[in-house]
Amino acid sequence: MARRSAPRIPVRSPARTPDRRETPKAPPPQAAGLRPYETFEATFLGHPEGAGGFLRLAGARKGPGMDLLVDWRDARGAIHGDRVIAEVCGEGWDGRLKARVLEVKGRGDIPLPGTLQQQPWGWRVVPLEPRLPQVIAVPPTDLAQDGELVSVRLDPDPEAKQLRGTVVARLGKKTDLKIENKLTAALFNLRTDFPEAVMRELAPFPTAIPAEWIQGREDLRGTLTCTVDPPTAKDFDDAISLEVLPRSEGGGWLLGVHIADVSHYVTENGPLDEEARLRGTSVYFPDEAIPMIPDRLSGDLCSLREGVDRLTMTAWMTISPDLEVVETRLSESVIRSAKRLTYDEVKEACIDLSPRKRAELGEPLCALLDESLVLSRRLTEIRLGRGALNLDTEEAEFIFDAEGRPVDARRYPRHDAHRMIEEFMLLANETVAQFFTRKKIPTIYRIHDEPDPLKLEIFAEVARTFGLLKPKEVPTPEHLNAMLDKIRGGPLEAMINTLLLRSLKRAEYSAENIGHAGLALQDYLHFTSPIRRYPDLVVHRYLRKVLRGERLPEALQSHLAVLAKGASDAEQKATEAERENDKWKACLLMKDRIGQRFQGRIQGFSAKVVFITLDAPFVEVGVPLAALGGNFWIDEHRTQATGLRGTVVLTIGDAVAVEITAVDEDLRRISAWVTEVKAQDAHGKVFHFVPTLAAPAMLREGDLEKPRLGRSQTQETRSRREAAPKGRPPKKARETAGKRREASPKPPKGTVRGTGKRKGR
Repeated sequence: MARRSAPRIPVRSPARTPDRRETPKAPPPQAAGLRPYETFEATFLGHPEGAGGFLRLAGARKGPGMDLLVDWRDARGAIHGDRVIAEVCGEGWDGRLKARVLEVKGRGDIPLPGTLQQQPWGWRVVPLEPRLPQVIAVPPTDLAQDGELVSVRLDPDPEAKQLRGTVVARLGKKTDLKIENKLTAALFNLRTDFPEAVMRELAPFPTAIPAEWIQGREDLRGTLTCTVDPPTAKDFDDAISLEVLPRSEGGGWLLGVHIADVSHYVTENGPLDEEARLRGTSVYFPDEAIPMIPDRLSGDLCSLREGVDRLTMTAWMTISPDLEVVETRLSESVIRSAKRLTYDEVKEACIDLSPRKRAELGEPLCALLDESLVLSRRLTEIRLGRGALNLDTEEAEFIFDAEGRPVDARRYPRHDAHRMIEEFMLLANETVAQFFTRKKIPTIYRIHDEPDPLKLEIFAEVARTFGLLKPKEVPTPEHLNAMLDKIRGGPLEAMINTLLLRSLKRAEYSAENIGHAGLALQDYLHFTSPIRRYPDLVVHRYLRKVLRGERLPEALQSHLAVLAKGASDAEQKATEAERENDKWKACLLMKDRIGQRFQGRIQGFSAKVVFITLDAPFVEVGVPLAALGGNFWIDEHRTQATGLRGTVVLTIGDAVAVEITAVDEDLRRISAWVTEVKAQDAHGKVFHFVPTLAAPAMLREGDLEKPRLGRSQTQETRSRREAAPKGRPPKKARETAGKRREASPKPPKGTVRGTGKRKGR
């Protein structure tokens, strides 16, 4: 069956492209379906600085602008996590809906991590959650001692004048190894222990596959298969095989993608299935994983280990010489993986052509991998040719010492061996999705909605300012991929990739198939990782029923819609937890490097912070905008900072030298100040700028608003006004400006670094 080739990213006519002087503004998203003075139930989300907060509707999806603003005067004493009744009371200055709390229904029931402290008047817990600044009074406990980290459950009474709770568990000491993993799991309420019922369900499973389990399955133990994974992987859920078809039969390839058959072990609606559904996905920290299913399955019975018989679900794809999938076949199977390979081993043997490594792997396996690389590269060309985006995002890989402490962080290396497996998995996912669509059988699809044309045009405007798109070029997939190829490996790559991702909508799970815009596919789902993703397990379960001719349950579509929503929420929570843990690891890595200087590049801006990614170690630090001196302000797209009356311009991608000033492990942030930066003057001439005034380079929690694409002129004007220093201007400025008053930089509180000589003026 031929692959779909229609581009999914909308193409705007050149005639409708806005004038470059008139930057399009995307309308702020609104909480769906709410009208003025309408009451609703929501969860109160506190603000880190304590000034009001936000309301998230029950069951609403997360996203920029989807939460309603609450002024501190309208919060009625609600704290982070409270269940409240509220009403819409107007709009903010940026068009976002505002609300007021009418009633606090109850406290959140999720235990919170914090530090247990003994005071003269009794015991208290100081929460680690920055959005909950109140201390919690607790009764004496035997579970932990003064200064240790604990979990505390809040008393449910919202009317109590003193916030109280009960210690329910000891998490450990701040100096404990990997304590940050426990605290991250507690902050995001991740399920870490499996219930006893789950372990009892696992107990009867044999250690070896019985002969009766193999009956009726396609026996592929004699077929050459292998797994390719990172060196640190402990579970192997996908294997590949490839056969070159003879020219007498038309040529081409027979590609087999063999996926661990987890659904054979997980009984629908049983304790194990319920636990997997609640978790939704495995969570991967740099040095530890929280699995979706117990290690007995994920690391043993369902892991496609080398030289061991394992149950699988196989997708066979016959690919013609012109790269069309002309025939597909799905089957229950059993395989015996010939070799467990890493990406770097494939690179060494088949890309670097190491004679020693090729001899070690053997000619048959090397021939399979050589042909796989050839096929995958051609599949990549086809994928990009149909309009799929070729986005490569940079990830940090932490290096640990023998005791498990982070000692370095580097960019995770990617090469053709990674892309080979990715292409084969993409093709298998598409093939299975087309099978369900063709037979009109409900399933859980992986969807990616088409981007908003305004947001895409805003991104295009930013790209034009960097000269990456011509003035009349529209952001078609072809132009976007050409632009991404142009910047690959350069200083702008990370910034452009990040901004483009923010202009696109988030991929999610759904029972409704609306296609996948990023991959330019009409039919796509997740089939290849049932060990770590619950939607894949569900797809396997109903695929088996179809292959065996069993009757599908009633109301399957609505049931799958509920499962898809839960899986999307679990995926987002896991992603946020992984990012937070990465920040924690970066703090542990940098806490002994205060005062040291590093090279890096500007990664982005918020209203008050310059975000800089260091070259080595590969971590992100924040520089308060005030630490630059010169009254800098940020442009509306947050790609530039301009200061000293427009004579200094800092841009994303600029090379900088920074000095680490502070590391706050509790709030997971690294502060620095810029010692030198390769900037531009008002005429675009490059020079080395050394800040003449440096405020105390300490980040506040309210500073850490993430950079986003697009910003209203009102917000920009307000930020400039708030950032403008107060006081009597210098005499020279008064003489130059006449009656027009210009504010001079207000000296910051605390220690001020000495004035440095600025270069290039």
